[in-house]
Formats: sequence, structure tokens, C-alpha cells
Amino acid sequence: MPTLFIRTIITYFFLLIALRIGGKRQIGEMQLSELITALLLSDLAVSHISREDTPLLFGLIPIATVICLEIICAFSATKNNMLKRFFDGVPSVIIKKGRLDVGELTRQRMGIEEFISEARQQGVRDISDIEYAIIEADGNLSVFQKSVTENGISHIVIADGCMNEHGLSTLSLTEESVKSKLAGINVSVKDVFLYTVSDSGRETVILTSGENVSARFKKGKHK
Repeated sequence: MPTLFIRTIITYFFLLIALRIGGKRQIGEMQLSELITALLLSDLAVSHISREDTPLLFGLIPIATVICLEIICAFSATKNNMLKRFFDGVPSVIIKKGRLDVGELTRQRMGIEEFISEARQQGVRDISDIEYAIIEADGNLSVFQKSVTENGISHIVIADGCMNEHGLSTLSLTEESVKSKLAGINVSVKDVFLYTVSDSGRETVILTSGENVSARFKKGKHK
């Protein structure tokens, strides 16, 4: 019994440290890879605590391995657009500029009643009041009503030096056209931390240094 008590305490603090290193989210905000990690960690922790004939290290090594995999995958996803789409998925636009995409709703296996129910929970009284409705990569529903969308919503074109294919497709832009505009202010794609374009054409450009060059980008001035 004392051995079981000690193993439990050690495992608890090891998991606490490991999760602190790996990052944290609320359950509802977890990406798929993070949910899998959480499920694996809970199973690994419980299974080895009760096996007093198994060395404690044999249980801690798999836990550390899973945490390391999650960190590596999360970091890789921020640097590679294809990996990001694989691990995190992409947002699904259900309503765009007031028009309901029935096909996308079906692909997300969401009934119209469920959609309306979730929209009501965000204060929407009528579906016709919605300008944009997006199922985010983490499964949460974001709703923007017509009365509060002066510029529409912003779409990500570049994030952390990588082109966002979903944003490019939504805005009907090409990588070449974006690179050409950036070249106008002597900036390359890898120098851009965030580049967004709203439905009204409002552009926001923030460099990896943290400098906001939106005004200069709009004017097309060179450095």
C-alpha cells in the first residue's frame, strides 16, 4: 500500500510538470492531437500506478515520449502548412456573407436544428441575422451577426511565415500575387508573422519583429 501511494504521488507531479511543458488548453478548445495525448496520458498513468511489480521508470518513459511527440507535432504544424492542416484541420464556413452552405453543413455532419441551437446559445435570434458562421478547427462555432460586421471578417493569408491555403482560396488570391505585393515593400513571406485581409479589403500586415507595416503596405512604399 505505501508503494502504491508513493507511485501515485510521483506520477501526479510528473504529469503536472509534463503538461506544463507541453502547454494547456481547456477541454473544449483541444485540437485532435491534444485530445489523443490527454487520453493516452490518462491511460498510461492509471495502468502503471497499480502495477507494483513494474519499475516506475517503465511508466514514466512512455508518458514523457507522448508529451515530446505532442510538442514536436505542435511545433512542426506552426512551420508547415500541410502538417497544420493534417494535425489541426481547417475552419469550415457554414454561412458566408449571409448565404448558408448546405453542403458544408452536411459534410460536418451537423443538422440544421443543431446548428440553430448552437447559434441561439450565442445570442442569435434568427438565422437570417448571421453574416458569417464558422466551425473552427477545434470544433467550436463562431458566429458574426450582420449588425456588427462593418468590414466583414478577416481571413488569414500568411501565418508565421507560411501561406494559408484556406485563406488564399477564400479570397481568390494566389501565392504569386501575395509575394508580388510583399515585394513592393521589400518584405518576403518568411518575414511576415501575420497577414490578414477582410471582406472589405482591409489588410493587416505584422512582421516577425512585431512591427505593424499595414499602413506602408497599403501605400505600397518601399523600405
